[in-house]
Amino acid sequence: MRKVSIIVLVSIVLHSCMADIRTVFIKKNTVTIENKNKGKQILEKAWKKQGFDKLVNHKVYSLHGSDVWKGMMGKMGKPWTDNKSELDFKFEIGTFNSQISFLDGKRKGESSGLQNWNYYEINQNGELDFGKTNKKIKFGLSAYHYFFEMIDRMKKAPVIRYAGEKEFRGEKFDLVFCTWGEESPHMEHDQYIAWINQKTGFMEYSEYSLRDNYLKVPGYKAMYGAIELKNFKEVDGIFIPHEQTVYINGIKSKKSKHIHQMIVSDFQFDTFNIKELHPNKDLKNKGKYD
Repeated sequence: MRKVSIIVLVSIVLHSCMADIRTVFIKKNTVTIENKNKGKQILEKAWKKQGFDKLVNHKVYSLHGSDVWKGMMGKMGKPWTDNKSELDFKFEIGTFNSQISFLDGKRKGESSGLQNWNYYEINQNGELDFGKTNKKIKFGLSAYHYFFEMIDRMKKAPVIRYAGEKEFRGEKFDLVFCTWGEESPHMEHDQYIAWINQKTGFMEYSEYSLRDNYLKVPGYKAMYGAIELKNFKEVDGIFIPHEQTVYINGIKSKKSKHIHQMIVSDFQFDTFNIKELHPNKDLKNKGKYD
């Protein structure tokens, strides 16, 4: 009985905690114009270095992803049916309108998508169905979409602060903290930390909280993620990370400790009609980032 009570108590405590990924530097230093400006300048410099000032020249992009989820956490966290998948994605820039096509596995020949946050599926016969729901795929599509445009979206955050310096795997990084609303943890908005490589000038890692996700298990609010962005390739003047590796509760020194990795190929801008991502003509299009 006592053991059960302890387990219940721990579950309640974990469930009530929210991850706070603010660095020690932020917690020790009060907000100043100087550290606000420094954070904005570092982030904007990386944004421009990676060519994201040219993103406004495009409306949509498509890509192929070889996607692998591993281990117990990977099994729990994967948004798709299979642990290993060959996938085609289509995204509308600055929105969450998106579509995924399954090229193998249990859902081969099918597609799923989001239009203004409304979930839909397209079966093997091309029939459109807005009547279903799938929280995992809805979360997965929006998360993958965010990863590709992360630095552009973080740059628009109203709360940006310099978060200190860190040495990792023999390289030095400037850290920049970004969020919306208030700086301290809250359920409405996530916190992000961009890791800008001082040598390359690129954002090569990012940590982020996971306030709204489909893993409603005890302690999910206290979990946070991290993504490693590597193998940048220039596409129309924009450097796109063609290797994306995800970790739980921080970046690991050993890359083998990841739970998810996607290898990107055939990334292209504006090769399809934007109307493909608006299959329901009765749904009014919302603005950017809605």
